[in-house]
Amino acid sequence: MKIKSNYSLSNCLNIFIVFSFLNCSSETIFKYKSHISINLSIKGNGTVKPESGVYEINNRVVFEAKADSGYYFDRWEGFAEVIKKEKYEFVLTDDLNLTAIFSPIPELSSEIKIYNPKKIDPNPIFIVENGGNKAYLTDKTGEKLKIWNFDSKLGNDLELMLDGSLIGLFKSDNVFFSFGGYGGIIKKFYPSGILEWQYEVNNENELAHHDFEILPNGNILLLVWERFTEEEAINFGFSGIGEIFLEKIIEINPNNDTIVWEWRSVDHLIQDFDSIKPNYGNISEYPAKINLNYNQIENGDLMHANGICYDRKRNLIFLSVNFYSEVWAIPHQYDTEATKTEKGDLAFRFGNPNAFDSSDERIFFNNHHPNIVSLHPETLDNFLIYMNGSKNNQSIVYEFTFPSQFESDPRNWKKPELFWKFSDVHLFSAKISGCIRLPNGNTLICEGDYGYWEVTTDKEVVWKYKGESTFWRGYVYPQDR
Repeated sequence: MKIKSNYSLSNCLNIFIVFSFLNCSSETIFKYKSHISINLSIKGNGTVKPESGVYEINNRVVFEAKADSGYYFDRWEGFAEVIKKEKYEFVLTDDLNLTAIFSPIPELSSEIKIYNPKKIDPNPIFIVENGGNKAYLTDKTGEKLKIWNFDSKLGNDLELMLDGSLIGLFKSDNVFFSFGGYGGIIKKFYPSGILEWQYEVNNENELAHHDFEILPNGNILLLVWERFTEEEAINFGFSGIGEIFLEKIIEINPNNDTIVWEWRSVDHLIQDFDSIKPNYGNISEYPAKINLNYNQIENGDLMHANGICYDRKRNLIFLSVNFYSEVWAIPHQYDTEATKTEKGDLAFRFGNPNAFDSSDERIFFNNHHPNIVSLHPETLDNFLIYMNGSKNNQSIVYEFTFPSQFESDPRNWKKPELFWKFSDVHLFSAKISGCIRLPNGNTLICEGDYGYWEVTTDKEVVWKYKGESTFWRGYVYPQDR
């Protein structure tokens, strides 16, 4: 029996064309690619391995770049992402067009001892000489981009404002008493260098010193030594002889030159020497109080605070107290009258439990520059401090994290969590010094009697600057801040 076909000639042609098309496509899709091509080019001066050519697919190839003298290898371009490593292993899956970028090493000043251009933070450093009469903005090659000269010597801190103005603590021409780091007068200069404002704390019983902090509302916190006669000291329960100088912090409104708040350490003392005095007690039972007799310093400068830092999240002031080898956390949320009471006692302290007769481990042996990370998002709000290390002649930079709020009961205080630290056999300065976190995550260290270090989170030293002076601190002001 014949089957009647319903297909016309055109139907047959259509079927043939479709079949042919599918047949061609299947050959294209399933054709195996066994080799790929690599095209390597060089920008700058250097050599690369391997050479351009054809290679078997899925092979592992190690690409290597070596810079000529006067150049450094910067990066590979042509991979899915920019590769900074000089040696990079890669599985070949497709054709590659790669460029090895070599950049010239810039001319470096004699102060630069280490320079790793790939790993340094690019921002210039605002260098503040210790007690000198100048400061300068210096890039990482050592070139001074701008120099500021002053008629008076610094005493000590100096900061650059967003608008290019400067504010700093300077030494008064005549003082009634002084210790290392004394100042006396805080000044603000227009970007042109003309004096805009000044405020002096310098009399028989008070002297501004070391450091200041600008609050979010524009007010200024200032460290002040407060002098007490020998008779007053005896009434406080002091076990030594002679006059004493204790710390206080004042808050100044620069718009009307008024003191709007203050905290005095004298209001928060404890002692176990003279039982008839009202502040007599067991030191270890009152860790929120300050042991007046912890130090017997011949010149009466018992505490010698040297750094101040405001914590806006907790409304606390962190005070570096050098001769107690501690950081004190001082509450700022109460008015001056309330601050004179127990409300103004220490909200937290750490570094040297011996200062309140605790047997816990001591980790600070003199310290400078307390500060909170503000430029690096990943470690934002962490706490940094330079521990001078007078015990073993070995300085350490510490980074800590704090709880969102400190325990109100001092018996529940716990030491802060260590997040990171850095030390080096060549890092030691018994005085001054500091550290800050840079925008790229590196840490800038001011070694007071040497200069500056920059180290990565992996503790690699990528930049060193050796100066001819001594240095207070170094700051960074990113252009996009």
